[in-house]
Amino acid sequence: MLGAVIAARLAEWGGDDLPLERAVFGTADPDALAAAVDAWCVEHLGAGIARYHFFDSSSGSVHGVALTNGRDVVVKVHRPALPFSYLATMFHVQGALVEHGIPGPRPLVAPVPYGPAHVGAETMLPPMPRADGHDPAVRRAIARGLADFVATGHALGFDRRTDFAHPMALDDPTRLYPEPHSRRFDFAATTAGAEWIDDLARRAHAARRVVGAPALVHGDWRIENVEVADGRVVAIFDWDSVCVEPEMRAVATAARTYPVDWQRPNGEHFPSDADMAAFVTDYEDARGAPFTTDERTQVAVEIVAGVAYGARCEQSIQYPEELDTQQDMLRRLGARLLDHGLAALE
Repeated sequence: MLGAVIAARLAEWGGDDLPLERAVFGTADPDALAAAVDAWCVEHLGAGIARYHFFDSSSGSVHGVALTNGRDVVVKVHRPALPFSYLATMFHVQGALVEHGIPGPRPLVAPVPYGPAHVGAETMLPPMPRADGHDPAVRRAIARGLADFVATGHALGFDRRTDFAHPMALDDPTRLYPEPHSRRFDFAATTAGAEWIDDLARRAHAARRVVGAPALVHGDWRIENVEVADGRVVAIFDWDSVCVEPEMRAVATAARTYPVDWQRPNGEHFPSDADMAAFVTDYEDARGAPFTTDERTQVAVEIVAGVAYGARCEQSIQYPEELDTQQDMLRRLGARLLDHGLAALE
C-alpha cells in the first residue's frame, strides 16, 4: 500500500497525527494522504506513484516518490502561511541558481494552489551518506557553501529584490515571535513558564539593527538540509527557506544550527560555544572579508533572537530539558551575547 512509508514514519515519531497534512488534505490517514499525492502527480506530472522512497513532515510535507514512468521526484506541500507570491519567486530563484551551478534539485512544477496551501515538485537528487556536522572539516565546508550561495545570489542580482522577504521572518516589530513553523507549537496557550525566554527575546529585538547590505540567503543552512562530500557542499534542500534578508541573520542562524541533524535522536545536536565562533570565522574567511564590529554585534543579537524562538518552541511542547536543547543554550549564552557580543563564545 502506498501509505506504508507514511505510516512507518508516523510510528517512528510515536504519534498518530499530522497537523499540516490534516489542515491541507483534511486527513492524517497515511493511505488517504498517499492517494491524494498520487492524484496530484497524475494531474501535474503525467504519471502516478509506483512507490514511496521517503516521507517527512515539519514546516512542509515532503513526499519522495518513484513515478510509474520511471522518474524519481519530490513533491512538497508548502505550509499555508507561505503565500503564492513568495513561492513563485522561490521557484524562479531556485531554477536560476541551479542553472548557474548551485547544487540543488531542479524545480519541475511551480507551486499550485491546493486547499489552503500550495504544492510543487522538483527532481530527486541521489541519496548520499550524511556527514557529521560536528566534524571541523564539514563545518568549514558548510560555511564556505553558504558564502558561495550568497555570492551567487549577488552575481545574479537577486539580493536586490525587494519582494522576496521570508513570510516567517523574525523582524515583525509588532510581534515578539513569528508564526510558529508547525502547528505543534501553540505559544498563546503556553505562556506560563516562558517568561524568561520572552524577556531575552525582547532584549534581542530591541537591540536589532540593519547593518550591511541585504543578501540572498538560505535561512535553514544546516547539515540536514545540505550534503557535504570531499570538502564541499554537493546538494542543497529545503528551498522554501531561501529569501533576501540581512546577511548577519543567516550567518547567525547557521552558526547556531549548522550541525543539527534530527535524524540522530537524543544525540548532541547543537554546536559548542567555540564551534559557533569558529563557524563565524570560517564564513568570514570564505567570503574574503571580516565582519565589522557592528556586523559582529548583530550576529550575536540574531543568535539570541533565533535561539529564543527555538527555546519557545521547545517550551511549548515540554521538550525534555535533559536533552541537548536551545533552552539550555539560551540560559547559558543569551544575556552574555547581548552584553558582550561574540566575545561571549570565547
